[in-house]
Amino acid sequence: MSRLTKELAQEIVTRTMQVIHYNVNVMDERGRIIGSGDRSRLYQKHEGALIAIERKGRFEIDEESARKLQGVLPGTNLAIHFQGEVVGVIGITGDPNEVTKYGELVKMTAEMYLEQADLLEKAQWDKRMKEDFLLSVIHADGKDNAMLRLQAERIGFHPDKARVACIMELTGTQDANSLSTLKQVVEILEGRPSIDLIAIRNTRQIVLYKPHLHPREPNADICEGIRHIRRLLEEKRIAPLRIAVGKAYSGIDGLIASYRSAQDTMRAGQAIFPEQTVYYSEDMPNETVAANVTPSWVAEELKRLWWRFAQEDKSGELQQTLEAYYDENGEQQRIAERLSIHRNTLRYRLQRIHEATGKDPKHFRDLYTLMTARWLSALEERKPESDGVWKERG
Repeated sequence: MSRLTKELAQEIVTRTMQVIHYNVNVMDERGRIIGSGDRSRLYQKHEGALIAIERKGRFEIDEESARKLQGVLPGTNLAIHFQGEVVGVIGITGDPNEVTKYGELVKMTAEMYLEQADLLEKAQWDKRMKEDFLLSVIHADGKDNAMLRLQAERIGFHPDKARVACIMELTGTQDANSLSTLKQVVEILEGRPSIDLIAIRNTRQIVLYKPHLHPREPNADICEGIRHIRRLLEEKRIAPLRIAVGKAYSGIDGLIASYRSAQDTMRAGQAIFPEQTVYYSEDMPNETVAANVTPSWVAEELKRLWWRFAQEDKSGELQQTLEAYYDENGEQQRIAERLSIHRNTLRYRLQRIHEATGKDPKHFRDLYTLMTARWLSALEERKPESDGVWKERG
C-alpha cells in the first residue's frame, strides 16, 4: 500500500501552493511535518495534526489555540484518507476564516496524488514481476516448470497459447549509451497488445514474447509483426537492431524452447549472415544445428577442411560461388546471373572447388559437407562473452 513519502509530500506542497498562495504543510500519520513551504518547519511534530488524526477529520486552529499548542500556527488541518485509513494530514497556514475554503480542495488533491502513486507503484510492481518471469523462463531447465507456471498465474499470464520469442540486439560496438538505448526500446514497445512480455537481458539484448499472430506471407522477407516493431523504432530514430525470431510454441516448455530457438538463430545468423538484420529460425534449420554441434573430431576435421580451402581461395570468389550454388539449389543459370559470370566460368569454378577440397559441390552429399564446414568455421570465429552475447574473435 502506498504511504506518504517525503518526496510525494513535498510535491503536493509545491503544486498546491502554486494555486492557493498560502503555506501548506503535509504531516505523516505520526503528526510529523514531512513537506512544507516553510522548510524550517520540516520534521517538527505538529499537535494540530495529531488532533486531526485522532478525529479522522478536520481541526481548525485560531490565534488563541495556536498559543496553547506546540509547533502550530493558525490555520486548518484535514486528515488525509487512503483506502479507508488515515495516512497523514494536510495543513494550510493562515486565518481559518480565509484558508478553510481551500481545505477540501487541497485534501482532495493530496488523496488524488496518493491514488496516482499507488497505481504507478502497482504498475511498476507488475512490470517487475513480468520481467522476473521472463528472465526466469530464459534461464530455466525442465525442472523449473511447476515454479514457472505458478509465477505465470501470479502475474495473470496464460502460457498455453502459441507465442514466439524474439531477441533484439544492438548492432555495432557497445558504448556508454547501449543501456539507455535498450531502455528506450522497451519504453516504446512495452504495453502494446502485440507484445506480451519484454525485458532487457543484458547490456546489448532485449528479449520479448509476442503472440503468434502474423505468419509471414509467401515470399515476404519479414512478417507484419516484426515490420511493425521496426517501423516504431525507425520513427524514434533508433538505430537498426538485429532481430532473431524463434519458433512458435505453447506452454511453459514452449516458452523455453522458443527462446532457445531464437538464441541459436541469433548466434548462427550473426556468424553466417552478418549482412542481414532479421533472422528466422524456420529459415535456418541447418545453420542452427551447426550452432549446437559439440566439440568432436569430425567437427574439427570439417573446420580444418574449410580453413585449407579458404587459404587457397584468397580472393574469396570460390567461397562466394559455393554459397550461391547452395542458395540457388544448383540452378546454374540463376547462379551465373547472380554472380554476373558466364556459365562456363561457373563450371570452371566448381571444378576448382572440387580440386581444392576433394568434394564435388554438384553432389548433394559433398555440397552439404562443404556448407557444414563453412558454418562451423563461421561460428568458430565468434566467442561467447560473459553476458551471453556472441562477438567476433579479435
